Amino acid sequence: MARSGGPGAAVLEVLLAQPRVQAAHRLGSALLVEAELRRAGRADLVPFVLGYVPGPGGELVLEHAHAAASSVTLTGDGGYLFLSDRRAGRAAARGHGGRSLWWHRPQAPREPRLVLSAPRGVVSYAASRYGDVAVAAVWIRDGATSLAEDQLRREADAPDRATVTWVRGDLWPRSSYHVPGETLRLLHLPLPGSQLPSAAGELLALPLGEDVRLTGELALTPDGLRCAAGVARFLPGGHRRHGLLLFSPTDPAGARAVWPDGDDLSEPVAGPDGGWFACTAERIARPGLGPRQEAVLVAADGSAVVRLAPEHADWLRPRAWCGPDALLCTGDRAGRRHLWRIRTGGAGRVERVEAGGSVQAVTVSGGEALLVRSRIDLPPEVVSLPLNAGGASAAGKVRVPGLVAAPAAAATPAGRMERLEYRAPDGSTWHSRLCLPADDPAGQLPLLVWCHGGPLLSWTDWSWRWNPWPFVAEGYAVLMPDPPLSTGYGQQAVERGWGRWTSQVAAVAADQVRNALAHPLLDADRIAVMGGSFGGYLSLALATLLPGVRLAVSHAGWADFAAVARVCDLHWHWLREYGVVDEAPGYRRESLSLDAIGAGTRVLLSHGCGDTHVPAGESRAMYRLLEGRGVDVELMLLPDEGHSIRRPANAAAWFRWVLEACHAALDHPSMAKGSLSR
Repeated sequence: MARSGGPGAAVLEVLLAQPRVQAAHRLGSALLVEAELRRAGRADLVPFVLGYVPGPGGELVLEHAHAAASSVTLTGDGGYLFLSDRRAGRAAARGHGGRSLWWHRPQAPREPRLVLSAPRGVVSYAASRYGDVAVAAVWIRDGATSLAEDQLRREADAPDRATVTWVRGDLWPRSSYHVPGETLRLLHLPLPGSQLPSAAGELLALPLGEDVRLTGELALTPDGLRCAAGVARFLPGGHRRHGLLLFSPTDPAGARAVWPDGDDLSEPVAGPDGGWFACTAERIARPGLGPRQEAVLVAADGSAVVRLAPEHADWLRPRAWCGPDALLCTGDRAGRRHLWRIRTGGAGRVERVEAGGSVQAVTVSGGEALLVRSRIDLPPEVVSLPLNAGGASAAGKVRVPGLVAAPAAAATPAGRMERLEYRAPDGSTWHSRLCLPADDPAGQLPLLVWCHGGPLLSWTDWSWRWNPWPFVAEGYAVLMPDPPLSTGYGQQAVERGWGRWTSQVAAVAADQVRNALAHPLLDADRIAVMGGSFGGYLSLALATLLPGVRLAVSHAGWADFAAVARVCDLHWHWLREYGVVDEAPGYRRESLSLDAIGAGTRVLLSHGCGDTHVPAGESRAMYRLLEGRGVDVELMLLPDEGHSIRRPANAAAWFRWVLEACHAALDHPSMAKGSLSR
């Protein structure tokens, strides 16, 4: 393990202690913050809803908090809804588990009021702005027509009943997130204070077609009269489509499914007038043609789909309406997730709104938008954008955001960051971030190359999992390249890497590393590469392409493309990018030959045993192959983790394990060599 008193360990402990802000909401003069907190005695991070009010001096004072709570929706009565694992007496007595739906008004009695519980919890919900109705997604036994009947069927189960699953058609709906004999259903229910009859709490009989399932995505118009539900259609051969089911909660039989030709639909956001849902449309990719995302409007009755900014290159995704004809979206550009405003009327004019960082979440209430923003070198914080009724200031432009709260300010790093540019021989330009200590060192620094996951992502904002600053505090430089397939660099960057992960993405990333090594602060003889998921694959690819790599660290990575594509829950994505497994040549062409990793390279592999995106068997197979060839390889298995490492204790163990390996393989940074000149 790494030295317990080292500067990197100290930075890591500060990171693990910080609240991880997810979203913020304005409730009158109060502020509601959704955040994950580390709590003593709890293995997992605990989500909280934290209610702050202005103090005597204008500072924020914590007034109330709900543990194990998330997914806040403001209601028109001065209260709010949220999901929580807390148990009411009657719900616990019925054996209900998972999350329940609660309502709370700060001026009301301190304890929130239970709205809905279910045996397997409430998966998701959407509520009207006026706070009278909601639609919730719950798991229901096949054939049950009400929550009461579902409860009776569960109570009648024998303790030793069979739990086998027979699979026909697509593998994953039956063998992964679905329990045998259960279906995700929607429930229309009245909220506290509503005048709706009790019958509104009955299950909705939606006309879903064969092999169509609800995804749990929900949006409800402000008046509660129209709902949009995400649906997935499972097609022969493992292919999949994503669309919207539009319906009136009082007339579910009249539902209409929207499957646009050539596009998937997701992430619906209800418009203020109830006539439209904004959502993200993604072009259905195929081998040789990558995906493309854009913002669209879908008529609430399903009669029309309107593209808002078809020529915009930054993959706009709707987040919140800020007026009757103004929509706030996020979209990546050159390493920053910017905020954009689209005027939905007329020509659909698009304007960039300065947010001072990458935008992670957006909520709008009254004349204000609250953003959660961050950067690679700035922990998440809440800022405010004043808006007028049309979504802009009186001058016609959104004002510069003002800081509201910075709960994780203690984690602000002491280092600095440079932006590097590599111009390839073909004229294309590729960007990287280089994280360095605040002051120039006495000698050159060993280099850690961090490869992002996705692969349709880029290094845009703060990461609690892949945070470079504990390593920078130990005296390492961290290079974070954005190679082909990274978002924010135009469609051509996506197309160049689509289906060519090794021949193009890895090759360009290797050139980015070689180019960065010309930096006078970097030691070209001491290099490590690391990443998770796609980044785990890419770190192994770089280890085969760069002879000077001394250490390769891969979490949830892979080498055999076909082996992963056959069994993972993202099989449909592999089909779109590479084609049919065992038939398309790209699987064999782009897979890695680990024989190119020399005996002088140390390899660390880690994997969550519950990973469904990249099954852990791939890391086990790579470990056996490398160990059999005499490579210095270690494998960390995490029985209680999935695709990422979520538990703080596990994340800390991983950090210390990797940091110790860096010290051993690269020599400690204190063993710097050479004098520097700029």
